[in-house]
Amino acid sequence: MKFLYKIWSGFDGFQPRRIGERLVNGKDLALSWKRYIDAVDVGDEVWVYFHGPHRFTPGVYANGFVSEIDVGSSLVRLRVRKYTETQPLTDPDTSERIGRTVSTRNRQVFLFPEEWDSAPQCSLHGGATSCAKRLCGTCLTWRGLPLIKKNGLALPPRLRDQRLSACVPAYWVIPSRCYLHKLGSVTRSVQQTSDMFYRFKVGEEALAYPLALGMYTRLAQLATVDFDAIVPIPLSPEKAASGEIHRTKLLSKELARLLSTRLVEALALRHPISKKRLRTQGGMSTSGFEAKYIGALKVTARLSQFSRILLVDDVCTEGSTLRATASKLRQENRPLEIAAATAGQMVLKNVVRSEAGLLVRV
Repeated sequence: MKFLYKIWSGFDGFQPRRIGERLVNGKDLALSWKRYIDAVDVGDEVWVYFHGPHRFTPGVYANGFVSEIDVGSSLVRLRVRKYTETQPLTDPDTSERIGRTVSTRNRQVFLFPEEWDSAPQCSLHGGATSCAKRLCGTCLTWRGLPLIKKNGLALPPRLRDQRLSACVPAYWVIPSRCYLHKLGSVTRSVQQTSDMFYRFKVGEEALAYPLALGMYTRLAQLATVDFDAIVPIPLSPEKAASGEIHRTKLLSKELARLLSTRLVEALALRHPISKKRLRTQGGMSTSGFEAKYIGALKVTARLSQFSRILLVDDVCTEGSTLRATASKLRQENRPLEIAAATAGQMVLKNVVRSEAGLLVRV
């Protein structure tokens, strides 16, 4: 959901020019939310509208998302994505329209009118130009793509003994040889999420945003949105040399913007390493690959600055790459809290708890 939050500067002198000094740890704004606190959820977007007797132009001077809710204290913590202390973020017409909407006296919280969010001309299944403009939040096509449901997913086998604070894939991805094909037809909507991922995998950079928005939405559903940094799984050197897009970096960049945190490339590979080649051509075991991958990884000194990170990969199959990377990170920073997020989760029998929503029922 999306909310408008009204601040009357005459109450305690809180004006736009004081936003910076009001930020907690330089990133959060504490908002009194005495009414309707049961209507707000972590991840909800909030636009902060200022008006009052002081000399500034009324309008929206900050926006962000809800990162924490303290019901007992009637407080909502807003993780600020963007703010200004001089001129509104909104144009004059929008500022005036919001002013009329929030004009009710003695009330601060208002629902953002849904009709203001006009759906874009979606080109997700074409050139994805609307995706590149980051318009997916109001797009009916994107909203129709099914996210993985928590109760429909079991943790991938190689991650079940890891101390990850969360492991959050956004969308199902259908492998070429999938056990579902023996059971029936895959639903059209799941096939669409799978196709979207594969198009991204072969170079459609514009699809990074809709995929990352799905990751953000899943993280928000679990109230897991507070990280010191986002760390992408590194691109293997031979792939970089051949001109492949750095998928995990593109996803991390979009997630960092959505979560209002930093992207830190804390990992690199000393030499090329291909799981597919080692497993299929070399006959290497899963544990053998993980040991080899750990040996190839190097970690920058910046990692010691962080206590909680989000590790980002493009897709998870059984979890070997994430397992090996988490092990390497803990070798360098043992107390580090690690969560993981991926754009996709390959459909495997041992990770699917329920085929509901995956198969067409006849």
